[in-house]
Amino acid sequence: MRGVKSLMLMSAAMLAISATAQQGIFYYVNTNPEFINSKTVDVANSNGNLMILNQCSDAKYEHHAIQIIELNKSLIKTSENVVKVGAMHDVCNLAQLGNGNFSAFVNTSESNFMPVQVSLSAGYKDLGQKKLDDMASCVFVSGVTLGKQIIEVSTFSAAKGQFEIRLSSFDAANGDLQWTKKVSSEQNESVDAMVADHSGNVVVLGRKYNDSGNEYIPILYKVSAKGDIIWKKSGVDMPSNFFSQSITVSTTGDIYYACGLNQRYGLQTKIIKLDERGNTKRTSNINDFTNNGLLWLSSGKILLYGSRFYTDKKQVVTKGAYVIIDADLNELSNKSLGVDDKPDSDFNYSTTSSSDLQAATELESGSIVMIGKVAMPQSGNTTDKQNNTIVVISDAAGNYK
Repeated sequence: MRGVKSLMLMSAAMLAISATAQQGIFYYVNTNPEFINSKTVDVANSNGNLMILNQCSDAKYEHHAIQIIELNKSLIKTSENVVKVGAMHDVCNLAQLGNGNFSAFVNTSESNFMPVQVSLSAGYKDLGQKKLDDMASCVFVSGVTLGKQIIEVSTFSAAKGQFEIRLSSFDAANGDLQWTKKVSSEQNESVDAMVADHSGNVVVLGRKYNDSGNEYIPILYKVSAKGDIIWKKSGVDMPSNFFSQSITVSTTGDIYYACGLNQRYGLQTKIIKLDERGNTKRTSNINDFTNNGLLWLSSGKILLYGSRFYTDKKQVVTKGAYVIIDADLNELSNKSLGVDDKPDSDFNYSTTSSSDLQAATELESGSIVMIGKVAMPQSGNTTDKQNNTIVVISDAAGNYK
């Protein structure tokens, strides 16, 4: 998993949407006949509406593009814009600029991963695409807006089998590149996620590889807005079989870390609470749950969103799932989408849809919005499936019906 990303339209993930009472599950079928599959990157607020950033793909997943879906206050899809980028591998994030436009940060497979910055109008139309030659061989992973700058974090291919973590600063007014810095003097480190704290710094989560490159341990950095290291934490207490990791930060500076583990009895998510210096305070586990990301909630709780396996009529599929824990890692709510939920309940088909929650944010009311993909039959009654966008809106306690 690439890790948690930030759409950066608001430094705090709060949305002023009047549709908070419309709790439930909603799905949106892609209308572009070329790019029929979607994978959610993030969600944010655009003039009071929900804006969903997706990576969309053709039927064979050979070609990709940027997809931006906008939902109005009644959760009706008002637009679905697709922007093509040559040799696109994936889209990392979208940042709103001071001039009213947007910058999309895209990774391409051209020239051993050439980053591209796409300028978009307020209506998400392509205003031009620029190859970031100064950042060749960098792969964008995450981004945040800090005051007058946009901070992007990337993995740089320094040599064969050797990687570095780099930070890049862009002007938040016009999107111009300001500087690029290597995070550490050490070799063979890659990045999985980055999140802004409430003091104007960023916490960077990555992996440090051994000399052979076949094993790794988690590594954490706290970095200032100028790219200077405040502290480094190498080797979070973690089994060697973890396969994904993500973080969020509380208003008091505590860091919440989660990763996936392969256990003999199934998949497990391990959660660690660390203090503002990266020292472990508590640990906990959630069984039969695969986490894609975490979100610190204004109530002082933490949301984990992802999926879990589900068996129905001898089919094994994934269903979107989420867990809410308190600040001390105690489980408060644990829910999964089911066959009685949309889209399954809307159609009479023999198969079962498969879903995965991939991004989340919080409404001003305290309600929670979770966005992801749902693999469902085309037209609701065929065996050919496509990945569409699914939206789950729950109350602050995690109930959506």
